[in-house]
Amino acid sequence: MATKLVASQHYTAGPDAVFALYRDRSFVEARLQANGGLNPEVVTFDVSDNGVEIVTRQAIPASALPSAVTSFISGDPSTQRTETWRPAASGYEADLKVTIHGAPATLKGTITLVPDGGGSTVTVNADANVPIPLFGGKIEKVIVEQLTELFTLEEQFTQEQLNGA
Repeated sequence: MATKLVASQHYTAGPDAVFALYRDRSFVEARLQANGGLNPEVVTFDVSDNGVEIVTRQAIPASALPSAVTSFISGDPSTQRTETWRPAASGYEADLKVTIHGAPATLKGTITLVPDGGGSTVTVNADANVPIPLFGGKIEKVIVEQLTELFTLEEQFTQEQLNGA
C-alpha cells in the first residue's frame, strides 16, 4: 500500500516567472546546493520548446534516517529525482519520479504550477511505494516526511530568488 504525499508551495509571482526559474540550469543547481544533501548534482537538464526535463541526484546522510530505514540500506542512500515539465491549460505540469538507489523505494506523481490570485501555487501529488512487508509503510512515511521538508526548503529558496535575493 502506498503512502500519499501532498505538498503545496505558494509564490507571489505568476506561473510564467516561476517556470522561467525552473528552465534556468543555474537556478536548479543553486537550489539543489542550498537545500542540503550529500554530493548534489544536476544529472540531466534538457530544455525544449515543449518544456524541461530535470534529473537531479543527491544522497541523504544515513544519520538523518530512522533505523527502520538504515537496516535495509547500507551507507548514505542516493536519491534520483526526475521532473518532466510542460505547458498545461492553466499553467504548467510535470511528471515526478523519485527513486532511491539500493532500495525498492519509489515516489511517483505529478506537480502542477497554476495561477493563484496575483501569484501562483505549486502542488505536488505523489505516492511513495516501498513493497517490503511489515516495514514498507514505515519507510514510505519517512520518504514522504523527507520530501515534504525538502519541498518547504525549495519554496523558501525559490521565493527568495523571485524577490531578487
